[in-house]
Amino acid sequence: MADPRLLLEMFAEFARLGLVSFGGTNLAEMERVLVGERHWISASTLAGGFALGQLMPGPNLLAVTHYGYAAAGMAGATVATLGFYGPTAALSAAVALAWQKRSHRPWVQSLRDALLPFGGGVMLAGALVLARTSIHGWPAVALAALSFLLLWKTKINSALVVVLAAVAGALLGL
Repeated sequence: MADPRLLLEMFAEFARLGLVSFGGTNLAEMERVLVGERHWISASTLAGGFALGQLMPGPNLLAVTHYGYAAAGMAGATVATLGFYGPTAALSAAVALAWQKRSHRPWVQSLRDALLPFGGGVMLAGALVLARTSIHGWPAVALAALSFLLLWKTKINSALVVVLAAVAGALLGL
């Protein structure tokens, strides 16, 4: 049985992470907090959970359920998932209603356009965290570059690229 204080801390931390995640990307902050500060999970658990989340249908950060489970079993998985998605879902519903009422105003489009570079920067930070955690040596660099090129230049399903890269990585001993 997980410590109730730990579960309360986890709920609060995952709620904060969910509220500051933009477009589902916040891997750099998750690594800083979950791995570096709290030591609830390891860097390899973070990377593995993120990769697993890419294969699952739905939001790619369903990996928070995996992180919660790794930290505190089934209770941790439940608390992490509810904390990450609950407050954000409620806030998103309220903002969507307000946004809909004001969508005709010019500042709404300007705000949306201003947030696009921010989203790109957060995604890049997440990619750098994964690279630092997962890419060691030239074979891994080559595999990551090939995966990137496949996703960029073809219409191949990203889940298939993840599976193929995992198989290739296993065969190469990465």
